[in-house]
Amino acid sequence: MKKLSLFALCFALLGTQAFAAESTYTMEEAVKKALVDNRSIISAQKSSEASKSALYSARGAFGPSVNASYGITRDSLSNFQETLSLGRDWDETTYSFGVQVRQPLFQGFQLLNQAQKAKLQSEYDDLQLFKTNIYIVNQVQTAFLQYLMAEESVISAQKAVARADEQRSIATEGYQVGIRPKIDVLQAEYELSSSEAKLIENENNLNSVRAKLNSLLNLPVEKDINYVGKLDSIPYSITFEEAVKKAFAQLPDVKMAEKSMNMAEKDMGIALGTFLPKIDGIIQYVSTGSNWKANETLKSYQYDPSLYLTSPLENTTIGLQATMNVFNSGQDFFKVRQAKHSVDALKAQVELAYNNAALNVKVCLLQLQDALRTVDVSARALDSARQFYDDAKTRYEYQIGTNLEMLTAQSDLADAELAYISAKANYLISLSNLYVSLGKIKPNLNAQ
Repeated sequence: MKKLSLFALCFALLGTQAFAAESTYTMEEAVKKALVDNRSIISAQKSSEASKSALYSARGAFGPSVNASYGITRDSLSNFQETLSLGRDWDETTYSFGVQVRQPLFQGFQLLNQAQKAKLQSEYDDLQLFKTNIYIVNQVQTAFLQYLMAEESVISAQKAVARADEQRSIATEGYQVGIRPKIDVLQAEYELSSSEAKLIENENNLNSVRAKLNSLLNLPVEKDINYVGKLDSIPYSITFEEAVKKAFAQLPDVKMAEKSMNMAEKDMGIALGTFLPKIDGIIQYVSTGSNWKANETLKSYQYDPSLYLTSPLENTTIGLQATMNVFNSGQDFFKVRQAKHSVDALKAQVELAYNNAALNVKVCLLQLQDALRTVDVSARALDSARQFYDDAKTRYEYQIGTNLEMLTAQSDLADAELAYISAKANYLISLSNLYVSLGKIKPNLNAQ
């Protein structure tokens, strides 16, 4: 019994640890979980695998193809054949078997262009998968930072409620002893109610952000997951020239635009191939007979088979087949023109992709710099608000300051705390956005 109880205790402890480990995520752990289980990433992975299969299929078109056929034909002149056979019963059904091997020798470079296009499509889908990874990581990091911001906002709101409740108590005691007017109590109670309403709002926001983060990690939205971390600023410095160089080398959008243009060029090559002849090598074997084996000769009937079959019993041919489209009312001509215009349009898209990449880098760098300055400004504003609150509280307790001054200090301190929390989160979100503009994945936002 003791052994059983000890086993149950160990199992419970291990189960508790496993549950705790499963229900707690750092930013890096959350990002890695999303990269494995996020549905958008899985969808992009399957698309990438599908394009690889299409590539193998396009390469297979260079090899030979084998077709087999088996036919059964009933002769409408069977009565005549019976007469010729001097009354002997003759099978009126003919069986034929054939095999054809076809090897493409020249297809106007269409097979080559199609295989190269399939390879480009596979590379494009790989880039699309990488792009999806980048944006999912950015969404997870943004939601994670919003969660930390909401969590600190709840703590700040709880402090504001505590300060408002303390002020209400002070005002009530002053009113009871006759040194404070009734309006001070009413104003303090209003401030307490407002602080409690903000606390409820922040708690609701925390739950909403947690549900969003759970969804990105493919976890039940109602599950109470604990996401741990701090809104500590991570120093990061890079010049615009360095950032643009990295973006041009790493950003999937730029490479995808180039792949699209290259695929359009292959489409034009396929369209031009319609003006060239197509040559195939063909080996064909045909066997014809009067029973199901199809290779039985009619000589077993001791009659001349030429009376019944005009074609040889077995025949093997080797040859070349050349075909060429001579005229189709301009369809191929306009397909070539369409492909050329598509190439020109996508060349402009490539230039636009480079311009957009540079623009996004510039915007993200400016936002990061502004966010860093905002953190510094809000930190100084928070220090001033705390000093103002402490001074107003002391003045009110010594009956030097007014209740309105005290309430204003409380409100300013609560706003300054929230502004500082928001500034810290916005800086880290801006850093995550900068990594997106560079085409880079940093699970923990560490600059190293």
